[in-house]
Amino acid sequence: MTDADAPTPAELAERAERARAVLREWNGYDPTEAEQAALDAELDRRLAEATTR
Repeated sequence: MTDADAPTPAELAERAERARAVLREWNGYDPTEAEQAALDAELDRRLAEATTR
């Protein structure tokens, strides 16, 4: 995938919201903003760790 093919931040946000809506409907998954921030921080930490190896 080239940069020209990469989704825009708005497209990524739209995809994420659609995924959250599907999860809410399917199994009730609906994290609070604080929980989402913690999940995002953990993902960032893991990505940073993986890229330094």
